Amino acid sequence: MGFLVLSLPDKRLSVPEHVSMDEMRFGGLVTLLRVDINSPIDPLTGKIIDHTRIKSHIPTIKNLIDQGAKTVLLAHQGQRGSQDFISLRNHAEILSSILGTEVKFVPEVYGKHVDEELIRLKDGEVLMLENTRFVDDETREVSYEEHSKSPFVRSLSSRASAYINDAFAAAHRNHASLVGFPYILPAFAGELMEAELNALNRVVGGNLRPTVFLIGGGKVADSIRMILRILESNSADKVVVTGLVGNIFLLASGARLGKKMSAYVAEKGLEDALIAAHKILTEYSSKVVLPVDIAVERSGKRVEVDLQSVAEDDSVMDIGERTISIVRDEISGFRTAFMRGPAGVVEKPGFEVGTSKLLQLLADLKIYTVIGGGHTRIMAEKMGLVEKLGYASTGGGALLTFLSGEPLPALVALSQAAQRTRLFVKKLDARVERP
Repeated sequence: MGFLVLSLPDKRLSVPEHVSMDEMRFGGLVTLLRVDINSPIDPLTGKIIDHTRIKSHIPTIKNLIDQGAKTVLLAHQGQRGSQDFISLRNHAEILSSILGTEVKFVPEVYGKHVDEELIRLKDGEVLMLENTRFVDDETREVSYEEHSKSPFVRSLSSRASAYINDAFAAAHRNHASLVGFPYILPAFAGELMEAELNALNRVVGGNLRPTVFLIGGGKVADSIRMILRILESNSADKVVVTGLVGNIFLLASGARLGKKMSAYVAEKGLEDALIAAHKILTEYSSKVVLPVDIAVERSGKRVEVDLQSVAEDDSVMDIGERTISIVRDEISGFRTAFMRGPAGVVEKPGFEVGTSKLLQLLADLKIYTVIGGGHTRIMAEKMGLVEKLGYASTGGGALLTFLSGEPLPALVALSQAAQRTRLFVKKLDARVERP
């Protein structure tokens, strides 16, 4: 995919208007709750091997249980044709165990059986429906309004009083369960969704500056698009590039990183990324912080070298100590940060150093940090730094989409429903207060 480098208007990234579930009481109401519990699956056993996503929605679900809501969970797992495209039965069992209360599973997404279970559902009970992607309607590429007309959405909407979206990690999908229901029902953001949006707003909202983005990892094309957007929207005061993303910027600056890196660029077709990185360096040289030294592997050991000393047979594995020191000098006194992607090959012992030192640096400098990306989050958790840093996002593609300045369909749908939802809440409150 080619790059189109444009000059965008100086408009900060912002979170769309929406209504929080805190503005409403759900007791006694059939409430559809869209969660993202899409989890890694063991290909041999078919069992879930990481419960992180499931646990992340516990506060929202417990809140609804405590209010006496009749909670109906909507979720997906995998995508059609993939090995992890399985039923949600195991998810319901795990959720029941964590909550300490039964989450009844219904092996259908909608229909007569589901209708019967919804009628029987009592206050404070939780029902989980089958994988929404088992229904063809879920993933059709149609408008929000067309999604709202699907039999799936119409059927469940006729039995429900409210809809809550707590699935930030899936917010970049234009799927029926994410955009169709807000067109019909009062629609709210759940507790996890609110936490994600509040954390992002602290970083991009502009009230806590200066702000640094530390971008690493291997999603080169997506990351460069994001860097371009955050710089053009003036959402960042500094951008530190590491990992494969940093390597592309180094190559664009004229550095030589060995024949393996050159071959990688050719193999992956990253020539356009090089051009985009060069343009970013030309226009925003004062804001982009490049590595000044790197770590390579020689004779099985970590060796740190400056950029002029990289041999043709070397492979760039991490950033070096001098780079860490320069980053410290550049961001000392900063108030907010966003870190996504590792600085090196963290799977290989000895080359997780750059990532761990950047995380520790952010913690030591007391910079409020939103962590995005699996490897970065996992390392922050292992180091016990998440609470000290700020917030670890559950979003992957959604996070990248938001920071690239592209609309998140699920948030757009909530925003479009906001005025109607507030009117619903007002009328309901008036009815409750009426003697």
